[in-house]
Amino acid sequence: MAVYRFRVTFEDNEEVYREIDIKSTQNFEDFHNVIVQSIGFDNLHDASFYISDDYYRKGDEITLRPISDDEKELRALKKMPLKRQMNKCKMAALIDDPHQKFVYVYDLKTGWTFLVELLKIVPDDAKVNYPKCVKSIGESPKQYKANNLAAPAADEDDFDDEDEPHADDEAYASAHSEDETALLEGEEGEEEVAEEEEESAEEDDFGASEFDDSDHFSEGKEDY
Repeated sequence: MAVYRFRVTFEDNEEVYREIDIKSTQNFEDFHNVIVQSIGFDNLHDASFYISDDYYRKGDEITLRPISDDEKELRALKKMPLKRQMNKCKMAALIDDPHQKFVYVYDLKTGWTFLVELLKIVPDDAKVNYPKCVKSIGESPKQYKANNLAAPAADEDDFDDEDEPHADDEAYASAHSEDETALLEGEEGEEEVAEEEEESAEEDDFGASEFDDSDHFSEGKEDY
């Protein structure tokens, strides 16, 4: 029984790849499962293989999800490329070239893309549990990339600043209060001075009045 050895390479980084052995009688869903396991991704998303040419241009699709009869009829009616289902398609059915190539896309929303190439056919080993990753080069990138960074936690001091005055604020308030006190004291002092001046003026007027009256009195006595 033939065993295919494929190299599966990250499209964005050719230095990170896995070599995987899989039997010709196993299907593309088996291949999908071992790829996801070998790169350390979860197995929670949809995926597809695409038969490709030497330039990795996508052709017919082999999908993980089931294909409904309506979709089959629609694709046939519109003469769209064939679409197969992974668990119903054996590896040997689509190997037409000694260096057969596929494009593998995992998680169609994020679009993790891998270039898959058949390297060679190796002898079947009865002791090996296929499919199997036989070579792992490079560290896989993180599957989930943070798109939105959480806003930094607000410092309690920031809120304290708004509710409680700084020492400088207290000093300012104190100085402001002292200024007001001094101003009030100044105004009171001015009022007291004004009152004293007014009283002094009244006394002067009273004294002058008495002096005039005495003069008139004296003049009256002389007349007598």
